[in-house]
Amino acid sequence: MRQRCLTLLSIFAAMALANPVYAISLNPRGLGQVLVFPYYTVNKGQDTLVSIVNNGELGSALYVWINEGYNGRQVGRFNLFLAPHDVWTARISALGNADGATLFSADTSCTQAAIPQSGLAFYRSSYAGGSIYSADGGPSSIMRTREGYVQVAEVGSVIAGSPLDLAIRHPAPSCEGTRESAGQYMSKPVGQISGSAVIVNVGEGTFFSYAADALAGFTDEMLFNAEVLLGSTPFQITNNQASTFPGGAVARVPSGDVPLELDFNAGMDAASAVFMENTIANDYLVAAGLGSHTDWVITFPTKPLYTDPYYVPQPQGQPPFVQKFHAPGVSNVLANAIQYDQEEGHGATTALTLPWVVNVVSFQSGDDVSGVLGSKLTVPVAPFADAGSMSLDLAHGGDETHVLPVPDGRVLHGLPATGFMVYNIINANAAPGKLANYGGTFPYRSTVSCTTSASDSTPCQ
Repeated sequence: MRQRCLTLLSIFAAMALANPVYAISLNPRGLGQVLVFPYYTVNKGQDTLVSIVNNGELGSALYVWINEGYNGRQVGRFNLFLAPHDVWTARISALGNADGATLFSADTSCTQAAIPQSGLAFYRSSYAGGSIYSADGGPSSIMRTREGYVQVAEVGSVIAGSPLDLAIRHPAPSCEGTRESAGQYMSKPVGQISGSAVIVNVGEGTFFSYAADALAGFTDEMLFNAEVLLGSTPFQITNNQASTFPGGAVARVPSGDVPLELDFNAGMDAASAVFMENTIANDYLVAAGLGSHTDWVITFPTKPLYTDPYYVPQPQGQPPFVQKFHAPGVSNVLANAIQYDQEEGHGATTALTLPWVVNVVSFQSGDDVSGVLGSKLTVPVAPFADAGSMSLDLAHGGDETHVLPVPDGRVLHGLPATGFMVYNIINANAAPGKLANYGGTFPYRSTVSCTTSASDSTPCQ
């Protein structure tokens, strides 16, 4: 009996070592410490509505970063404080077709600095020069702020009953003490935030919604600082004590029945690991008789840390990416694509060039603007049929291969990607004199590939 108890204890100890409490992972249930909204846009007369929810019993301190889509440089940033079960809402809009984007919010939740009634206008200094960043060689006009992505990090939980807790409570938050002294009233984040977004065109009656990606196990310590630094990203500050490396982090990556736990010496690599996709697949619909169009949003949320000259002193981009960002505003990777119709037919394999952090693959021939979202970050692909599916191999494109090395010798294949498919149908015959729009958004189906080394295809254990 004693021997059996010792054996069970050994098993439990091994399980505890194999499953550290803090490992960064994508939570399929939508709650976490970090949120990634893969796309916002104000093109084509659209607004993007953003909602962030604190689902926990404690107040929460958040950093919010808004990033443009070419190179992922910040165009807006602020701190946000949410009381328990508080919801913060905002919209990203543009006043005209030649204007940059602006964030508006009538929400009374505390922000630092306060968002003016006239809105928080996105800035161009981070990519055009005039800040700690130098110009990056991409487009320098304010139009570059019109589409991109949003990142949110919970950096602390507010201690219940503290002056900060009382200051951020509704119905009438005072927002006092949310600056330099706020950190003394916080502990490590709990990880109960969630988010959603809607891209809406009121005039055309389109409505495309999606849920933000939620990363759990991002950090096991309080990270709040009074100022959100211009040059920071959430993936530079991730860390957990489960890592054997100082400042490192463990990533929990789904693979078969048992998730892999991979220890990285840099938090950004652990964050990239949980987004790594070997292949992604989705549908398309472009039947002319239905007035239909399809766009795929493919966002590489950690790409700037491997390709932006601000972060990368080396002459080349760092794995899993290939090129550094350079004039005229690209950092290309290739991905092999194969399209199928609905009757088992398929086209030839082609290499798609994905130049930016945010890429909108549009199923159309030779247009600078995507069919659904009106994106200027468009990768056109001629559709093989009126309807079908496409599989995109992110590990291979032309002669390129993309891998993320793990310090222990294992490798993940592909690229760190997220996003969704969006389609719309325009029905000109809904009723006499009526025009109807229909649409939807759908996440990708994907595969993960980890091998024991770059030269050995044996799956990771």
